[in-house]
Amino acid sequence: MKIFRPICFLVFFSYVQCQTLQRSLLAAALRHINSQNYLQENLRDITSIMVAQFLQKLTYEEVQTIVEELVDLTDKCKILKPHESPSECAHQLMTTFLEHICNNQGKAERQEFSDCCNINNKARLKCFLLYKKDDADDSDAFQIPNPEQICEMDKENQVSVKERYIYEMSRKYPFLYGPTILTMSACYETAIQSCCQEENKTECFQMKLEPIRKYIREISWRHHHLCEIGIKFNHKVAKAVELVLLTKKQPKTNFSEIARLAVYIKNLHQTCCEGDVVACVLGRKEMFQRVIRESHERVKNDCDLHEKLGDAYFHDRLIILYTKKAPQLSAQELVMFTKNMAAAATKCCPLRDEQQFACMEDLAKLTLGALCRRHEAEPINAGVGHCCDDSYAFRKPCFDDLQVDGTYISPPLSCDQVISLKENLCKAQEEEFQTEKQKLLSNLVKQKPYATEMQFQSIIADFAHLVEKCCQAETSEMCFREEGSKLIEKCQSLLGGK
Repeated sequence: MKIFRPICFLVFFSYVQCQTLQRSLLAAALRHINSQNYLQENLRDITSIMVAQFLQKLTYEEVQTIVEELVDLTDKCKILKPHESPSECAHQLMTTFLEHICNNQGKAERQEFSDCCNINNKARLKCFLLYKKDDADDSDAFQIPNPEQICEMDKENQVSVKERYIYEMSRKYPFLYGPTILTMSACYETAIQSCCQEENKTECFQMKLEPIRKYIREISWRHHHLCEIGIKFNHKVAKAVELVLLTKKQPKTNFSEIARLAVYIKNLHQTCCEGDVVACVLGRKEMFQRVIRESHERVKNDCDLHEKLGDAYFHDRLIILYTKKAPQLSAQELVMFTKNMAAAATKCCPLRDEQQFACMEDLAKLTLGALCRRHEAEPINAGVGHCCDDSYAFRKPCFDDLQVDGTYISPPLSCDQVISLKENLCKAQEEEFQTEKQKLLSNLVKQKPYATEMQFQSIIADFAHLVEKCCQAETSEMCFREEGSKLIEKCQSLLGGK
């Protein structure tokens, strides 16, 4: 079965670049969520998200009071024994929360939840959900804070900057998934601590917090839309939507596998949409581990291919693949971008498994980051835009999955325009010659993207042999003119059926 990377996972894993995550975003996150005490370490924050998303009108202090009471009451979550399922904690926390609110009629009336408390538990939860009000269109939902005030607060640590952020985001965006809030709160806290050390705090805050603000608003809209499908219609509709999305993204994958994953993802969406933050976080953890295993497999495949082909041919393979994905780039740009990717394999593949993975992810982040900055300056195509914008954490797998850009129409070039046979090739250094050869390869792929790799490599090999032969001849220019006609003819037969 083909390794499957459902792009719809992005709503659980999308990140903006956050300096709090270590050298490798995925490796660091994996170590964090694999912690034995993960639930206990994050229980207060998880509970705060749940309370603030349901009881949006409560003050920060009121939310914290309820959080304290809930944590005291939910013994299943305090110390999770090896034989106990985390789902027991999730169920107990949600049940205890609803009972706790309904037993405190003062708060229930203040929140207008009295009618929800008069019905049974299953219907009660749906009733509570209908009262959630999304403030995503509120321009005041997330203001860049006053630098002096927030830095003083962080210094005194009377109220955790991270906890306050969790409260504000949860009550303003009640459909935003808990795992996203946890991740963004860590990014926010790190940005604050970093900027408070800077001389120009205001400029730093604007630069580091604005991307977080933009991201939160966009992903909250997505989450709300997904939740609305399940709440207002039914979960069969949500499953059908998921199935259509997955089928479009992975047309070559076995349908039964797509159907199975559609059910899994739909169930996780449902859990997160119903406000069960513990179960949502734990479900995200399980899915993250699945995707990490697939990412490790991709790195292993890349390194196996690198070992088989060697540095030069591996670079050629990357040029062919990325020319098909982004043919709008110049041949020079494609050679340079793929050169960095090939260098990453040369550096990282000899390392041990864990180091190999972390090294490849780290260097891919830098190389693809440069490619995305190029796209931002001058858009390349929709596929590149999708990979750059949708999921920072899984940007590399997204690019790996891109196929030929069928919308691109290459300007018609004849082979004598594509193949440059000039005497100055004889004066070129080895690296310069390799670049010329690879630019030729890229231009051929642009003209004939569906030709086989063997056809491309045959022309490139003939080109290299011809240059070597003519540069040793008494009259290089005459040799290029006479011998070059055969290469041009062979090239034309490749491009002629275009």
